[in-house]
Amino acid sequence: MSTLVEAAEEALESVTREPEVPPEAPPIANEVMRTMRLSIVEGTLTQMFLVWTSGAVLTGYMIHLGAGPMELAAVASIPMLAQASAPLAAWLLSLYPQRKLLAILLATIGRGVWIFPALLPLLRIPQEQAVLYLILLVGFSHFFQGGAGVIWSSWMGGVIPGTHRGRYFGLRGGILSVVGLVANLSAGVFLDRVGAPINYQAVLTVATVLALIGVSLYALHYDPAETTLKLGFAETVTAPLMDVNFRKFLMFIVYWNPSIMLAAVFVFPYFLQHLQMTFTQIAIWASIAAMTTLVAGPLWGRLADAVGNKAVLIITSMIAATALPLCWILATPDNLTFIYVSGFIDGVAWSAVTVSIFNLGLATAPGDRRTAYLAAIGLFGGIAGFLGGMLAGPLLALFRQYEFALLGYEWTGFHTLFVVSALLRMQAWRFVRPVNETRAWRTRDVLRAFRPWRFAGFHWR
Repeated sequence: MSTLVEAAEEALESVTREPEVPPEAPPIANEVMRTMRLSIVEGTLTQMFLVWTSGAVLTGYMIHLGAGPMELAAVASIPMLAQASAPLAAWLLSLYPQRKLLAILLATIGRGVWIFPALLPLLRIPQEQAVLYLILLVGFSHFFQGGAGVIWSSWMGGVIPGTHRGRYFGLRGGILSVVGLVANLSAGVFLDRVGAPINYQAVLTVATVLALIGVSLYALHYDPAETTLKLGFAETVTAPLMDVNFRKFLMFIVYWNPSIMLAAVFVFPYFLQHLQMTFTQIAIWASIAAMTTLVAGPLWGRLADAVGNKAVLIITSMIAATALPLCWILATPDNLTFIYVSGFIDGVAWSAVTVSIFNLGLATAPGDRRTAYLAAIGLFGGIAGFLGGMLAGPLLALFRQYEFALLGYEWTGFHTLFVVSALLRMQAWRFVRPVNETRAWRTRDVLRAFRPWRFAGFHWR
């Protein structure tokens, strides 16, 4: 055991600097604190919208409309491609530096269009065309939401002090996870008890209304004046690529996104089609992840504030790379125990991965060009993720030719796809290690800090 841990510490070494003690955080201004509270309220409404317009709900709706593997992969991948709108949003912001107005406009369009999928069954469109229309609408929606997202990220990056970002976004993420828990459970029970398509129509309608209420809260957010360089559209795209350190971080994003999407696009189809899970069972799995995130998110955030985001990202991305796919593979239609275990692991790992990627992106982007740099993440990471997701479709078709059963266990194309994704994810730490982050601890030092607790409760070892 000791040898394995030492080997992991060597493999996960991040940087060569010795750890430094972070300075004491300054007090937060009243207007900033008010915006932090408002952002949590707005986030809860947006979280319900996101839960009810994606994941199991969207997958179930697509399956109801007759979607096949390629269509399911497309509808799960298209939001990544739509992030290519980020440089356009960054360019518009450099011309018209009204972050609040642009965020409201783009978010209203991106979220308001979801009323049309709710009306889709009323339009008497043939099912095969309805599937295509839904995929196109998801792309249209996320094109505008992606633009609003990069503006929001830059906006909040300028509002929230760097010394508090980890703990705040960790806390915010935990609270939103609990809201997602309630949203998942309520949607799951409703979808199971009410017949299609009226169940999907009702959920999408409520989601749209809540999302638009959330957008209205942007008007109350604090929007401090900030110096932003005016860049041409071409320079908005190319300037981040000239920054050596940011380019290293971008390489990680371009590698990580397709590695994740290879498996992510078929997780819910796997739950629904192979494991034969109900929407309520999926909601229970999501609830376990949400409750875990509530506890783990703030803890990871505080750790990231103290030791840097790199070490946290390396450690938790390795957990997401190994433990999650293993649990999916070990689960069977007759025994979902490992799926529920994966909910716990999902909360532990992704509560840190999401926040540390977000904060590391802010840390490597200069303040006067922050929006352009974040837009580059959306552009290149989105295209890479889309290609990975679309590749998953033909790969699944290929792997289905090699399915077999052994001692009552059925190995499917889904399982092979999960293994491929896991092997790729396990190499992501190599792309994080070269990124420079101020005051970042080495990963081995973070692991050593936890060494006294490694065998807690197991003194017989």
